[in-house]
Amino acid sequence: MSNSNDVKLYQCLHIPDGDWKDIFDYQAIGMTLMDNVIIRSFNSLLYYSSDIQPGTSQFTSFLRYAQEVCSQVHRHQSEKETIYYPFLESKLGDGRMAGNVVGHEAIRKPLAVLEDYVGKLLSKPHEWDPELFSEQIHRFMPILREHLKDEIETLNAAELRKYFTEQEFKDVEKKLHKETTKTMNMSRGPQLVFVNGDGVNGAWFSPFPHASGVLIKYVLFGVHSDMWAFGCCDREMRLKRPFARYEPPIKI
Repeated sequence: MSNSNDVKLYQCLHIPDGDWKDIFDYQAIGMTLMDNVIIRSFNSLLYYSSDIQPGTSQFTSFLRYAQEVCSQVHRHQSEKETIYYPFLESKLGDGRMAGNVVGHEAIRKPLAVLEDYVGKLLSKPHEWDPELFSEQIHRFMPILREHLKDEIETLNAAELRKYFTEQEFKDVEKKLHKETTKTMNMSRGPQLVFVNGDGVNGAWFSPFPHASGVLIKYVLFGVHSDMWAFGCCDREMRLKRPFARYEPPIKI
């Protein structure tokens, strides 16, 4: 296995202060937990990339896992741009989320380069180059992490409380859940939330309704368990030791 000290990985974002049960505080807290799922997902790709060998079933599973990580980013960004940002701007003013959209645009091309390479490797495994693979991730990860950090700062609970009602946030969450269910294959993709989740600060967190979360975690998990083996955590969000140093501080 790789030595985590020899692999450049990325620090997860600090969890914002507040009460996650308060729907206004939850906006920044929940977004951070989801953003950290994305950071852990790419950390896991970087960590395991030096261990896999082309021509093996493990190699194919790793590539499929990498595809799901990239798809997760696309879904997350699309839902924000088509549902969440317009909802926020309806009260906060046009253009308030424009900087966040610019952050999305900044990583689309380098992310597409990685996706194209992974897709090619499925049919041409002999072209595997772990250094090139890692380099392609490092091209956009500093930009992505900075964008995710900046985005959280646009979700100020005091300002949200001033302009929105609890019911309005509950309604937009229902729209987001509906869109997620419509666009995602429930047996491959949502499991990333658990194998790259935060079992310390966010054991309660799931972007899915409870019944869907149980189905994803305990019934459908085994369909592609070969892919989820590359996560930073196991199914119960128990963190693997090599990734511990990149975790956010524990919130009491």
